[in-house]
Amino acid sequence: MRLMRPAIIAFTLAVLASCASQEKSFEKNIPIMKESPTARAQVIDKCMSQRLPPETLDEIAFYVKSQRGEAKRLFCQRLMNGVVAGKISYADFKAMFQQKKVTPALVSVLKGH
Repeated sequence: MRLMRPAIIAFTLAVLASCASQEKSFEKNIPIMKESPTARAQVIDKCMSQRLPPETLDEIAFYVKSQRGEAKRLFCQRLMNGVVAGKISYADFKAMFQQKKVTPALVSVLKGH
């Protein structure tokens, strides 16, 4: 499994979880995201607003199976959908940041499954 740079999803995790208690904040925000299309849209917009180097976009494109131009949008949408649907856990995010690995759950969600 290819490694993905932690910066790729750092911006999304930052919106979903605070520094003080990341897991509790992550879990607390999931029902808000489920209930509020506005909250989901804000997280996706924040995700989309991040500037990423071309090589990072290429890596994202690999996972979301798209061209570079559509990769960030698909990444942000699929990541949000995966969190809201319960397909991506805090442990998946934690593995990404601490071990710099993309979990099978993340790969599945990013592929659109």
